[in-house]
Amino acid sequence: MVNRRTVLEDINLVSMNTELGARISVVGSGGKSTLARAIASETGLAYIELDALYWKPNWGESTEQELKEKVTAAIDAAPDGWVADGHYWTKLGDFLMRHVDLVIWIDLPWRIGFWRMLKRSFQRAWDKNQICGENTESWRKLFSRDALWLYWVTHRRAMIERDARMVNLLPAGVPVIRLKSARELDRFYETHGLTRVAQT
Repeated sequence: MVNRRTVLEDINLVSMNTELGARISVVGSGGKSTLARAIASETGLAYIELDALYWKPNWGESTEQELKEKVTAAIDAAPDGWVADGHYWTKLGDFLMRHVDLVIWIDLPWRIGFWRMLKRSFQRAWDKNQICGENTESWRKLFSRDALWLYWVTHRRAMIERDARMVNLLPAGVPVIRLKSARELDRFYETHGLTRVAQT
């Protein structure tokens, strides 16, 4: 098991009042997409949704090289700055992290992230809005072996400990804002004058 105290000692944690910068990575679970969109909307920075870059139509998956090429193109297309939503550690390694000015880490308790994800999955299956590029959630997928909620349950330990992987990928000294609760997340919105932006 990862020693979280040791992990936190290796991170350059900064106050949530810290200036956001122009190249931001939002990682974690339990609200990262909504937060990344809110920051992009308020600042005018480009929004880079890694899920949309990774997933092809009909839930086809990009290769490591394809994803890196797509991320490079997205960064190059936003010279004034960007907000990246997600990370894809196993595909990208430190490829994205080498470019960031700031990491915002939503580190909510597993149970909160799980219930938020589950609620969102049911809503997506109901309303059929496009997600992850041109894909849609379906009731069949929601109750299949590939369901996201099932992954959360069967990989709970790995998800709780994935912050150790993030630490190993961070360039030395990169500032990290860690939001440990729903209350802290709400306060971050207030501090930076952000408004939650619904996914379209």
